[in-house]
Amino acid sequence: MSQCFIKQEVKNLKKKAEQNRQMHFSISKTASLLNKILHAVALIGSSITAILTFAEFSTFLPWFPWLTDETYKLIIGFFAGLIFIITILEEYLGLGKKAATHEAIGKQLTTFIRTTSILETYETLTQAELDQVSGEYSSINESAPIIPDRIFIREKQRLQVKIDISKKLEKTPHMSVPLYCIKMKLKQLFSSDETQN
Repeated sequence: MSQCFIKQEVKNLKKKAEQNRQMHFSISKTASLLNKILHAVALIGSSITAILTFAEFSTFLPWFPWLTDETYKLIIGFFAGLIFIITILEEYLGLGKKAATHEAIGKQLTTFIRTTSILETYETLTQAELDQVSGEYSSINESAPIIPDRIFIREKQRLQVKIDISKKLEKTPHMSVPLYCIKMKLKQLFSSDETQN
């Protein structure tokens, strides 16, 4: 095979790996954040439930004059049940494991990207080197969890926006990134209207 073809294949694998890395790190970040939120709510809720269980309902009568002992116990029971459901939900969703798995795949893809970046600097590449890189990429993807279509499309769009902004910053380093994003969105909005008409 020609050197141009082999180098193009390595470049394509690197591009796919960059997109997948972005997606896996995004999923990991979201899952980790949700896990932390659920865990914090469960801990704080359990603490509040414990405190309220040992408190007398008469303590809250100045703020809630309608409160009775039975109503107070019912409210605490409902709140404790809600916290229990959140605790079970936290374990059932396994967001911590999901975050760790996606982060591990993202790190493997980062290593793969570094390897392909080094290969791109070589003058000549052999078919064996291409096969090795292709096999490594396939191996990473086989062990990777599935990326939902919704996240795939959103993250691919984010990556392309980052690449566009990065290229623009190389030419004009002092530009305002938020203003550039607004300008491009408006440009796209009006250009898509023209193409539809």
